Amino acid sequence: MKRALPDTDTVKAAIDTVLAEAAARGRRPTVTAVERFLGIPHATFHRHCADLIDTHFRPRIPQPATTPSPAPDARAEANLSRLRREKTDLRRTLALYEEAIRQLALENNALRGGGTVVPLSTRAMPSPP
Repeated sequence: MKRALPDTDTVKAAIDTVLAEAAARGRRPTVTAVERFLGIPHATFHRHCADLIDTHFRPRIPQPATTPSPAPDARAEANLSRLRREKTDLRRTLALYEEAIRQLALENNALRGGGTVVPLSTRAMPSPP
């Protein structure tokens, strides 16, 4: 048994209710909310009530308020300053690693070319006297 579709006045009342509830909650109203309110599937609602969506619903949706971008606060500035210091420190560390790799590459090349290897002691610290 098919349910009868609501009349135009009922659909307009549902749209008004959804718009009021969305405004009260600070949310954007949707056609889906109207469909749920009426208990009508999306395709059926769109097929039979498209004109009401265009004339009664969409023109009454409030436009989103454009808010100016907030000025950066002290925390954001401090965070940015910290990140800049970290970047500088990381660049210094990278330069040290680049130099160490360059020296190791030169030593490796010298050893492969017949250089001598100086054995190191296995002890990390000299033995006490």
